Amino acid sequence: MLWAALRILAVDLWLVGYGVNIWWFAVIELTSSVIYGLSSARLVRALTIRHRKDSAKWGALTLIGYVLPDTYMLSAGRAMPVATYAIVISLAVFFAVIALVRTRSSVVKAGRAKTA
Repeated sequence: MLWAALRILAVDLWLVGYGVNIWWFAVIELTSSVIYGLSSARLVRALTIRHRKDSAKWGALTLIGYVLPDTYMLSAGRAMPVATYAIVISLAVFFAVIALVRTRSSVVKAGRAKTA
């Protein structure tokens, strides 16, 4: 939730002037944070016990929770500098890679604990 608050503050400082509605962004960001947090935890569990159907469902919800705020921000912003798009997309990709690495690590760790 701290990360969500920082993102809301950053959007308020730098992107409101480009047409991003801070209140809509805040609602989307906070809602998405809850969706992402709950679904990513369930995704790890489903991957650990190898339930493909559940993994797909929780993976889809995790992805939605992750991309929704940035999708809104990039689609609502008007005439933002190219650098803004590049920064937002670069940060999204960077943090997605970190999330994937952490998810994989959690699945491996849970799998080891299950077999021990």
